[in-house]
Amino acid sequence: MTIDGPVTNNKHLFLRIVDDVKTDSSYIYTAKSTFKGDTVGLKVEVVNLIPAGIIDDVANEDVGFTKGKIKISSLGAESDAFIKALGKIYEVPASGPFASATLVPTVFSSNKVNADLDKTATYSFKLFLEQKSGEPAEMFFNIDTYKKSLEFKEKDPKFRAPFISALEGK
Repeated sequence: MTIDGPVTNNKHLFLRIVDDVKTDSSYIYTAKSTFKGDTVGLKVEVVNLIPAGIIDDVANEDVGFTKGKIKISSLGAESDAFIKALGKIYEVPASGPFASATLVPTVFSSNKVNADLDKTATYSFKLFLEQKSGEPAEMFFNIDTYKKSLEFKEKDPKFRAPFISALEGK
């Protein structure tokens, strides 16, 4: 997760999928990276075949928005280290641990096809992560089943503090 350049640039956070478990309806990905010598990571469960949100090149809000299709949870110390790394990368205070409860963001599928995680492809989503006060944090999220990676990309730097707050369960 080494990110070079000024803090004002939109940041991309890449994590390698180190383990994936297929259930009857989803994949549970364990994703990790390193930041300044520390292992950081999180767990993400993604329902297979999330419907396409872009139909005939137009965003379809009726089918594109879902809740419960992507879930984010802690790996313990490595997820706490992920929070601390985000604070340093974003230059935003981040002193709390990763949320103990599973985070269930509202998801918009930015794909023109259903996200078939059994296939080798890249799928894109927009996540709306709730926090206890303020508007949801908006982040772009990609799953690359070929490169076996997860990517968080900020929509706007103004969502840095809310993203950390949501991940901390605040």
